[in-house]
Amino acid sequence: MLEHDLLRVFIAVVDSGGYTSAGHLLHRTQAAISQQIRRLEDAAQVALFEHPRRSVKLTQEGRVLVEYARRLVALNDEALASLRSGEVAGRVRIGANNHYATHVLPRLLATFSHLHPGVQVEMHTGVAADMQERLGGSYDILINIHPAGLGAGHLLRREQLHWIASRTELQVDADPLPVAFLPQGSLLRSMAVAALGRAGRSWRVVHESSNIASLMAAASSGWAVSVFQRSSIDTSAVRILDERDGMPALPLIDVRMEVAQRYLPRAAVALHRYLLESLQPVR
Repeated sequence: MLEHDLLRVFIAVVDSGGYTSAGHLLHRTQAAISQQIRRLEDAAQVALFEHPRRSVKLTQEGRVLVEYARRLVALNDEALASLRSGEVAGRVRIGANNHYATHVLPRLLATFSHLHPGVQVEMHTGVAADMQERLGGSYDILINIHPAGLGAGHLLRREQLHWIASRTELQVDADPLPVAFLPQGSLLRSMAVAALGRAGRSWRVVHESSNIASLMAAASSGWAVSVFQRSSIDTSAVRILDERDGMPALPLIDVRMEVAQRYLPRAAVALHRYLLESLQPVR
């Protein structure tokens, strides 16, 4: 039999990216986490992580087991919840792009948590490419950006990308153009780089950050030019640039919500339904 506690530890190591971080999450020592992973490997009679373990990388057998582990733990939580007057309980992991994670979801998730106190919601953010790869593994639900007309799931909105800069100290004539970008893997970054390439503009990254407030500050201060989706732009702090300023046109993007194509725990189904009702996707 595969013990549920060992499966929970295994999932925590995979999701947190290491034994030490899993220990912090579960309030256990790194040695205890290592011991429990060894016990799980002994029970399964396979190696779950590649050796040496300087970094956490699943073996083929580990990739198979982690999906079963999520389903077993979710079913266990759902069974217990069904004995408690139909209470929805369990853990849901949601990935979201910066705008939704900062401006849209916190209020909605606070309301959902009030309605379903037995559900533990975890929200993570990151660059588009990385988050898309983690749907189904790390995330039950994902709100991510895609090129207009592409992507799966429910279309939440379509909007324009814009170049932004200081309202008083523009950098558009600098050569190379100083830019502030999200890290590699960002769809906004790749679209901006492609537009600069088509226009024959040279550029250099002066500031790279996954924190959009930091990127906004770099633009508003006059240090760099950046690229944002329209809903994230505070026009009292920055100026939107266009072709009249010598900046190349940028494309439209879609914001979509997807669910993992695997068994979804009852808590994830409830959150997905709630977000569909609250966000009113485009039909």
